[in-house]
Amino acid sequence: MKNIPLLLFLLAFFGCKSQPSQQQPSTVAASTGTAPSAASPSTAPPAKAATPDLSAAGSIKGVIDFKGAVPRQRTIDMTADPMCPQTPQPAETVVVNNGKLANVFVYVKEGAPAGPYPTPSEAVTLDQKNCRYNPHMMGVMVKQQFKITNTDQADHNIHDMPTKNPAWNETQMPTDKPIFKSFSSPEMMIAMQCNQHPWMRAYVNVMSNPYYAVTGPDGTFEIKNLPPGEYTLAAVHEKFGEKTMKVKVGPKQTAKAEFAYSATK
Repeated sequence: MKNIPLLLFLLAFFGCKSQPSQQQPSTVAASTGTAPSAASPSTAPPAKAATPDLSAAGSIKGVIDFKGAVPRQRTIDMTADPMCPQTPQPAETVVVNNGKLANVFVYVKEGAPAGPYPTPSEAVTLDQKNCRYNPHMMGVMVKQQFKITNTDQADHNIHDMPTKNPAWNETQMPTDKPIFKSFSSPEMMIAMQCNQHPWMRAYVNVMSNPYYAVTGPDGTFEIKNLPPGEYTLAAVHEKFGEKTMKVKVGPKQTAKAEFAYSATK
């Protein structure tokens, strides 16, 4: 009986040593088998269309003069297609009336209010009539509908030659429905040609804002709804190139601008 206390002590000692230690819960995320979720990137709201204050808006009116002798224009023989005019037709490269230059694209090159601008709901139309493109020079805004019609009696082909927008080449018969296209990026002086009638050519200018115009037969133009400010105005002609000038538009003011081209510059 004297050994009983010693026996109980030994049993208690070795019994405690044999118990497994309790594992402490880990605070490391990887031990759960699931990686920490990445924070979702914030989605930027779409840019709002520019809404310039038109309460004080002005405009730019001007004219394109042509100085000196007008280059002699070649005549076009369209008789190869019996559906085209059968008499010699004048070329459209240089059109001067009473010293004023037509078919000049005029636009605000610098200083326009920051965009983006709303896309016009009305389509811009390029028609094929008398085996020509009408108009010869034109502007359209990015993503605006570009409508192509054929009111001729001849079959035509519309082939654009851009550098910043996708190219396309489609045939259009007189009975065909209009073709609708659009341009995704701004680009100047995109040539349009008809592969069936090589003299047919037009130029399309794709703009990011609405501040542009084309001179009419009398060489005049007007750009409306410009907020007060100073602008760089540019005029572009297919043969004579681009000219620029600074124009300041005051509140509700009509500023004047006059460019001059000649056969030598």
